[in-house]
Amino acid sequence: MSDMLPPIDISYIADRLSEVGEEVQRVFEETSDTPDPSPQVLLGGLQRLLDILRAAERDTLAASAATLKDLTGSDPESLLDHGLDLLSQCSQLAKRLGLPQQARAIQILTLPLCCWMLRRGAEILRPEPVIDAAALLANQSSDPEELAELFVLMTELMNGIGLERALEFEASNSGRPWRVLLFNRAIVATRTHQTVLMEAAFDAIGEHLPSDAPDFFREGMGQMEMHDYPAHVRQVMQRYFERWCSGQRLH
Repeated sequence: MSDMLPPIDISYIADRLSEVGEEVQRVFEETSDTPDPSPQVLLGGLQRLLDILRAAERDTLAASAATLKDLTGSDPESLLDHGLDLLSQCSQLAKRLGLPQQARAIQILTLPLCCWMLRRGAEILRPEPVIDAAALLANQSSDPEELAELFVLMTELMNGIGLERALEFEASNSGRPWRVLLFNRAIVATRTHQTVLMEAAFDAIGEHLPSDAPDFFREGMGQMEMHDYPAHVRQVMQRYFERWCSGQRLH
């Protein structure tokens, strides 16, 4: 089962769901103690939502967003939240049926769905599922080009959450999803070996998470030794380590 970086494409999401959903449905039908709701209900709801999103496509993103509103009467946030909820239930169901691979494949689809909706004017009201999906993809990829693409998508998520809402999340959520996203994005940037991406990600940590920055860069220096990173990557990490951990800062 391929877990490469998914394209931001509604048809891809629909096809992948259909493919993974067949196995979930088959195992569900063979299970005597079947959980509720059934995969048929969840997958049907998702396919209907994806059909609506596809039907709303117009020449420009603004026109697509307006058509989506006309077709559904709902704002893009509500549609995205509904889609994320159905994907989450589907993934949990696959897990309960003993299908971890399928559960992961469904969870990963939250990333292309979120990015597709963000590009059409939605904001992310509940970022945890998509941050988890991005982390899953980061953990299973070692290809620098693919990681660079993932960095771009994680930047879209960061912008789609926005600083004001991010600070609300941080105050009300012990999991601190904004912090997790910024750290994961910086780790992904480091693994691309691209210094420009590293600097952008490290600056964001310094700006938005100054009290966490020293520990992050201290640990980063440890990772440099452990994983034998190339010299140009080490130099960037060293520079930020010295800036944040040289004892000049009191926080």
